[in-house]
Amino acid sequence: MQSVEQIARAIVAREGGYVNDPDDPGGATKYGVTIGTMRRLGLDKTGDGRVTTADVKALTREDAVSIFVDHYFHRPRIS
Repeated sequence: MQSVEQIARAIVAREGGYVNDPDDPGGATKYGVTIGTMRRLGLDKTGDGRVTTADVKALTREDAVSIFVDHYFHRPRIS
């Protein structure tokens, strides 16, 4: 059986890089993480006090894996 981290890494690999399709209600997204999620979590990657598309662009694969594991598995206490 795969670990949660292995599953998260597979999701990140499938989701791909940065996109900001104006027809997508989720807005700017990278590796499956939306700008809305980053705002909700306060992930200001650029350190300017705001979460913008620049922060989404700065998101790393490791950041995305951590978000999936920590915020969608551990914090809801699925484990």
